[in-house]
Formats: sequence, structure tokens, C-alpha cells
Amino acid sequence: METLERYITELGFSPVIVFYIIVVFFTGLIIYLFIKRHLNAVERKGTSFIDKLKFFEAVRTKTPFSRSVRKQKNSALERFSQRFTIIRRTVLLGYILIWVLIMIFPLLGRIPATLISLVAAVVAAVIGVAARPFLENLISGIVITFSKQFRTGDTVLINDREYGTVEDITITHSVIKLWDWKRLIIPNSQMLNKEMVSYTAKDSFLWAHVEFWVNYEVNINKVKGLAISAALESEYLANSEYPKFWVMGLEKEGVRCWVTVWTKSPTDAWYAKIDIRSRLIEIFKEHNIKTHCYNIDERSSNTGEEVKDDVPK
Repeated sequence: METLERYITELGFSPVIVFYIIVVFFTGLIIYLFIKRHLNAVERKGTSFIDKLKFFEAVRTKTPFSRSVRKQKNSALERFSQRFTIIRRTVLLGYILIWVLIMIFPLLGRIPATLISLVAAVVAAVIGVAARPFLENLISGIVITFSKQFRTGDTVLINDREYGTVEDITITHSVIKLWDWKRLIIPNSQMLNKEMVSYTAKDSFLWAHVEFWVNYEVNINKVKGLAISAALESEYLANSEYPKFWVMGLEKEGVRCWVTVWTKSPTDAWYAKIDIRSRLIEIFKEHNIKTHCYNIDERSSNTGEEVKDDVPK
């Protein structure tokens, strides 16, 4: 023991510094193992979520090429694994650097201040000029992965107009497959700051509504019955609740109505609304239900002009 203390003293290390290094080393090792275990747990949850997905499209359709759900899952799992490998290495490497710096902090006084300042200036210049965009997207990609703001396979609406599914989240950008199969590619630093509507963040059920107008002269109770009946005939309902009918507004154009139904997924909601609209058109024609206050006179077909009555018909 005395020999070890004499050797440490000859190196210029005090017992306090040695004790500090030992404590930091073992504390850092425990934290390292905890971070590694947490990363593995997050990766397992991510792969499990992708593996449970039943479809990867906002609107199901038969594509011109053959690509089964299993193939899409395998591709998504492969991309997720590649992204998570980069994230794991980046997080662990960053932690190790911080760990080592903390451990050798008492020894920094032995290094010339001029050398430390020079190295710090070079690193800051490289990061600030060349690597800033990459690092911003890299950090944003890591935040997205762990915050689960959105995940591969989620159905989302971006900017109130771009509707699709999250096809891929790389380390630098995210790919949204829109309903018409176009790809919207957004850098992760921008994606993290975007406001979006997620249809599958918690579950896939969606309460869908169809809006339509009717003339003030129609029997609203009859319209209610016909609308609910049209909704019940749709094959895309979740059958968890009876369809509802609401009068949402009394406007000069007519009575604004909603019929609402529960669906199992955003895709079913898409098709349910199309189906119900088509059924409403047919059923309103069959029962002579006027859908607005002003009607086009038959004479317009001969003159090519629209003749509107001032009084609702």
C-alpha cells in the first residue's frame, strides 16, 4: 500500500485526485450500462410497433407493383435498425467523451491554457460553419426517436393539407408518403417544429363526420333518419356506437348538417366518408330532398344561363 502511495506521489497525483477519478469512473460505468439498457428497450418498442402495423398507406389501393405488407415491414424494420445503430453509437460516443472529460478534469490544469483555447476555437469553428446543419438534424432525429412525437407508420396531417403516413425517419430527415404516393421529405430540425395532426399517436380509431346541406323546407327529422340509415349501410364502420346526426348551422345557403360515425382507422374513415356521401346523394334524389335553398331553373338548359329564384323552393 505504501509502495502504491509513493508511486502515485511520484506521478504528481494526490490521493484526492485518484479517489475522484475512481469514483467518476465507476459512477460513469453504471450510467453507461443504464443508458445502453434504455437504448435497447427503446429499440425493442420501436421494432414491436412497426411489426404490429397492418398497412403503410393513408389510403389503401392496389399499386401497379407487387409489394406485400410483410416486405414493407421488413424494409421499415431494416431502416429503423440502421437509424437506431447510428443513434446508439452517437449517444454512447457523446457520453463517453463527456465521461472522460469529467474524469480528467482535475488534470486539465497541467495542460497549457493556450493549447486548450486553440483546440476549442478550432472545434467551435468546424461545428459552427461546416457541421451545424448536420448536427441540428442529427440531434432532432434523436429527439424525435425518443420523444415519439411521431413514429414510422403513423398517419398524420401536416400544415392542414398534407395527409399521409410516416414512411421513414432517417438520422437527418423524415419521409412522409402522401395519400397519392408522393413523398414529402422534411429535415428533422424542421419536422420537430411542425404542428401536425396525428391520427394514430394513441390509437387508430377515428370519429369521422360527413357534412352536407339541406333546404329549410325539408323535414329535418326525415333527413336525420335518412342520413343515419345511409351511414349504417357503410361497411367501414367500427360498430362501437350508433351514428349520430347533428344540425351544425343555420346559414343563408341552407341547414348545415353532420352525420358522424366511428371507424377503426384513418383509412376506414377516408372510405367511410366517401361511401356515406355517395349514399346520401342517391337517397336524397330518391326522396326528393333539396340540398340547398336556391335551385337552377330548367330554362337554363336552353339559354345556357342560370336562373335563380329569390324564394326557396
